[in-house]
Amino acid sequence: MSLTTIAIADDHPVVIEMLKRLPQWEPDFLISHCCNSGEGLIDALTRSPVDLIVVDYSMNRGDKPIDGLRLLRKLRDVAASAQCVMLTAQKNPSIFAAALRLGVKAIVSKEDGIDEIVRACRHVRAGQTWYFSPTVRAIVEQSGGSGRDTLARLTQKELDVVRLFALGHSLASIAEKLGRSVSTVSTQKYTAMKKLQADTNTNLIRYAYESGLI
Repeated sequence: MSLTTIAIADDHPVVIEMLKRLPQWEPDFLISHCCNSGEGLIDALTRSPVDLIVVDYSMNRGDKPIDGLRLLRKLRDVAASAQCVMLTAQKNPSIFAAALRLGVKAIVSKEDGIDEIVRACRHVRAGQTWYFSPTVRAIVEQSGGSGRDTLARLTQKELDVVRLFALGHSLASIAEKLGRSVSTVSTQKYTAMKKLQADTNTNLIRYAYESGLI
């Protein structure tokens, strides 16, 4: 049986080094790419496809970082045949649900043991059901959902806008990053605030922090 090739992306070099050195990868997996940004991951996959992608949800390197749901959407386009495992510090079940809808097959929390990554990869490559690490599973169960059925209150595009706004970007900057018009971004922010009953920008930013969106 041929080796399963893997691309790893995380903006913390120490995390990548830890993942590379895990002995559990042998004898079935081969790490082909190690990237510290979304842009680097997309470039590597465009040049050389892999079977499986392990990607951090939040990566902030570069002037115009690509991460979060936006990166997952791009991976679905540039690496449609690859299976995806999301590594994250997120605790928001809405984000988990959105990631699953974008094709993610496994979600591993950074609060779990590092070997959970390999366990998730083996589970995915065996063609089994979605995999949640113990911490992610507990979050989903506490939310009263079953993961894929845990519907986000906000659309993926609204989540993108709220996240970037809470990180301090202006509407014009968000529009440039996401390739949308300023009026569209403004409408998506307004709609998100209505859904969340956030009557001020401060309350919207508080939601982003408290929900683990950033």
